[in-house]
Amino acid sequence: MNTETDKNAIRLSTLKINVDVIGNIATTTYDMTFSNSSNRVLEGEFEFPLDNGQTVSRYALDINGKLREGVVVEKEKGRQVFETIVRQKIDPGLVEMTSGNNFKTRVYPIPANGSRRVVIAYEHELKIIDEKRTYILQPLTSEAVDVFEFSINVYNSSIKNTNEKSSSFDTLDFENWNDSYNATVKKENYIQTKPLSFTLPSTKTGDTYIQTVGTDTYFYYYAPHNIYTPHTAETKNKKLPTNITVFYDISSSTEKRDRTREIALLEKYISLCNPKIIKVVTFSNDIHEEKIFNSNSISKIKEYLENQKYDGSTNFDSLDFDSYAAKTDEILLFSDGMNTWGKTISFSEKSKKFNSSVPVITINSCYSANHSLLSMLAVKNNGVYVNLCRNTNEESINMITKETFRLLNIEYDNTKFDNVYPEKHAVVNDTFSMAGILKKKNGTITLSFGYGTNVTERINVDISSINGIEATNVQRIWAQKKIENLSVFYDDNKTEITELSKKFNIVTKDTSLIVLDNVSDYIRYDITPPEELKDEYNKLIRSNPKQETENTIPTSVYKTFEKFKEWWNTSLKEFKTKKSKKPQDEISIRNQTFSNAASESIDSEIIITQSASSARFAESAPVSNYNESTPNMIMPKSKSNSSNQQIISVELQTWTPDNEYLKKLKKTALEDMYDTYLQLKTSYSSSPAFFIEVSDYFFDENLEKEAYRILSNLAEIETENSDILRALGNKLVEHKDYKNAIWVFEKLTKIRSEIPQFFRDLAMAYHYNGENQKAVDTLWYLASKGWDSRFEEVQQIALNDMNSIIALNNKNKLDTSFIDKKLMENFPVDIRIVLTWNTDNCDIDLWVTDPDNEKCYYKNKLTANGGRISRDFTRGYGPEEFCIKEAPEGTYKIEANYYGTSSQKMLQPVIVQAEIFTNFGRTNQKREVLTLQLDSVKGVFTIGTVTFKK
Repeated sequence: MNTETDKNAIRLSTLKINVDVIGNIATTTYDMTFSNSSNRVLEGEFEFPLDNGQTVSRYALDINGKLREGVVVEKEKGRQVFETIVRQKIDPGLVEMTSGNNFKTRVYPIPANGSRRVVIAYEHELKIIDEKRTYILQPLTSEAVDVFEFSINVYNSSIKNTNEKSSSFDTLDFENWNDSYNATVKKENYIQTKPLSFTLPSTKTGDTYIQTVGTDTYFYYYAPHNIYTPHTAETKNKKLPTNITVFYDISSSTEKRDRTREIALLEKYISLCNPKIIKVVTFSNDIHEEKIFNSNSISKIKEYLENQKYDGSTNFDSLDFDSYAAKTDEILLFSDGMNTWGKTISFSEKSKKFNSSVPVITINSCYSANHSLLSMLAVKNNGVYVNLCRNTNEESINMITKETFRLLNIEYDNTKFDNVYPEKHAVVNDTFSMAGILKKKNGTITLSFGYGTNVTERINVDISSINGIEATNVQRIWAQKKIENLSVFYDDNKTEITELSKKFNIVTKDTSLIVLDNVSDYIRYDITPPEELKDEYNKLIRSNPKQETENTIPTSVYKTFEKFKEWWNTSLKEFKTKKSKKPQDEISIRNQTFSNAASESIDSEIIITQSASSARFAESAPVSNYNESTPNMIMPKSKSNSSNQQIISVELQTWTPDNEYLKKLKKTALEDMYDTYLQLKTSYSSSPAFFIEVSDYFFDENLEKEAYRILSNLAEIETENSDILRALGNKLVEHKDYKNAIWVFEKLTKIRSEIPQFFRDLAMAYHYNGENQKAVDTLWYLASKGWDSRFEEVQQIALNDMNSIIALNNKNKLDTSFIDKKLMENFPVDIRIVLTWNTDNCDIDLWVTDPDNEKCYYKNKLTANGGRISRDFTRGYGPEEFCIKEAPEGTYKIEANYYGTSSQKMLQPVIVQAEIFTNFGRTNQKREVLTLQLDSVKGVFTIGTVTFKK
């Protein structure tokens, strides 16, 4: 949990864990109390991983001392509603899936010197180890909690001897009550340093559990693996490979993996296979090295992997199974599956990259992992997913040396059963389970098991609604199995998965659970409330029917456009006349003589002076030949026909961070810098500023490969932190890595689609990458849409960008047929400055002082020289825009005023980006960029100057 002033202000003070076990299904409930020791109200965030096959199915938040249950909404909608309500200072709560199988809950408010109670629950199947049902609970926090309770309730159990049960607690004693067993342990000031576990004897035969909901009867059946593969049976060995390719993930997250077990497994496998060639490919944000070994080099392979430099993000897009498959017999992938760099892997794509003609075995040793991705990569390529967190060393080696035991076929009468999962070809490990819908009182399902295509066992399973054991969570287990089946081709089945998620209250990567304060909030945002509020909700809905709204361009967009056009058409003389009529106390009148506006010429000379290491580049906009006219195209406008040459000097302020780690790096020899950085990283691994500043320094020293790897760590810190991701995207644009900047901004528009600025970021990245049609499409989407009131007039800035791109690329015949022609007009200016920043709920002001010492800012939006500032964005991200059509001679000073923040979360570094355009919207347009990190205190920061001379 985080705060602005004290990282320890919010802490988990009470943790009560309750586990209900029915047969092979466990429901785990976390009842948590978070305490706030600071003197101000804060928003809390808490992240936690779940194991493979586990997902959140309950979320509740205390509202006025009573628990309010959460309801499922689309993830995008949940975030938008949460952010909106937080700004209104009302009580919302949200839990969502982030990357992999990791979840995050956000709670607001946690009162000053107070506390807040949150309840989260999930259901899952128990693992069978040594013929015993085994429950394993990973630590939820590494910090001490004041009050800790762990309770277990085992229902409908046939256990007759308490000695058949065990746990990791010495003091955990089970008590028998009405065929159920209960146990509780309580601790004070407790730190969970290792997984908690307990075991229960497993059934000797298969058990069936049923739940009737309305007209549907759901069933769940499970049985130990050894029912179908008796220990007396001979296990089938697979043909071992003679040529192995190992992809080994050496990203920063590798530090969380159990590399000792991974390497030991690889050593054992190599010794059994005795392959002629072992090719080891190390990768993180890119492939770093390919090295060839033989079976006699086991010790060298171990040494090689142990001495790797674990750093950077994880880029699965750098891998190409298909190309390696032609030269190997088998591929082993060691990774946590958390793809943090590049586009999300989609198995519905036609690309052959992740389709291998040889088996792919995926191996993971980290509890917090993308189990689904690793499993899909293996299953799609006739391999197996080995989760070392769930399997012993012996089980793991057996999984990769033996033929995979699978469900080869499943047969049943369609009039008696429906939607039975898993479908055929599912891997069977320690246990087999299936779930479906029973349409009659009873029926029989025939299961065929075996290896490859050879059936070795055929079992008939009788399912009865009369003899089945009643349970309350069967329908949700069935829904989870169906979602797991559909997720193999997630993009193709996204709509159905979302519908299942809503119906059965299951969080998926596109849905969340949300809690709102009162009924009016549920009505306002069109969210079905929990049961306790439905009567009041339905009553209010009937009395206030929903009004349909038209999807039209807001009127305010046209009004703002006309105001900007009016400003652009105003002469310098008119500006001075208007200014002279202003009251003296409203704005001071300068007595200096105003110089004439500089004349624009396509042959004008641009002199760029860079004094800042952070000012990475100046570039010309991609333009076309203007001699050919294109219908409906905006043509660049000239101010005059003067041939006077214009000289423009842009100087950006030097930004020299003065941190101890940079001082140390500057004293280090070039060849030792990366190793020194890795040493420093151990102390700064959670600091975005560290990676930004260090990567900048590596770029300055022309160590580009290392610089990109260091910068990519921003994607690993918090995979869906919009502030950090925007800083990363802007840095990539700064270094002209537009391809990677595009996926960063595409991700931002998906996870925070309510923020219009991210669409502008994406559009401009498209533009700089030469994808101008996509840029225009995206800018029009931004400009034609209504946004939250705090983003009022952002559409005009997007229109300025869009119309400039259209004007400067008319030969490319961009499609503009969908754009309202009333909003298509290019407005070229001598100077345009756009200021953006990476943090939400933060107020930063753009100040531009002209040669006559008149400052243009939110209190003085129009200067006597015609300088114009856009609307003041006080609540996050910007942009703020300064334009002057005819710039008088002299120097223009650019500053950023860090006014303050209303954020109630721990602040990320505040990073501003200033774009300085000269001759904006003309063929000789130039763009210069400065990225500047602001201190965590209020203040005015100089960005640079623009000097005009005739």
